[in-house]
Amino acid sequence: MPFRFGRASLPVYVATPIVALIRNLEDRELLADIAGTEHLEIHFAETCGEAWNIANRLQAPVVLCERDLPGMAWQDMVRILAAAAPHPCVILTSQVVDDYVWREIVTRGGYDVLARPLRGDDAVRAIRLAVTYWKSAVRKSAH
Repeated sequence: MPFRFGRASLPVYVATPIVALIRNLEDRELLADIAGTEHLEIHFAETCGEAWNIANRLQAPVVLCERDLPGMAWQDMVRILAAAAPHPCVILTSQVVDDYVWREIVTRGGYDVLARPLRGDDAVRAIRLAVTYWKSAVRKSAH
């Protein structure tokens, strides 16, 4: 867990910023609950452009994106969001999770697919793995 030292050298945890282009209320509530226990700072977005801007500004390691949003094909959203700096891990949330969808995600620069409705343990595991992967990739690119 990232931390910095505060007064009297006690660790002060810094929350990891996560962007969520999720409109489903139950999934939003679950992510908000997870944020409190996992030292995450969830930033909800309403559009792909807003999510991209937030991810860039905060250098978020993970962007969650709901598959069935109006206005843009999910494949395009994944490609656009994965291009934010410094290349966050994009996790698609979808009612359909199969090899085809997973291959499409990876082909477009995404990271993983989570089944909807979201389940706490699955979401925590996917986010933790994505953050770890992202940190490793950033360290490698810095050398």
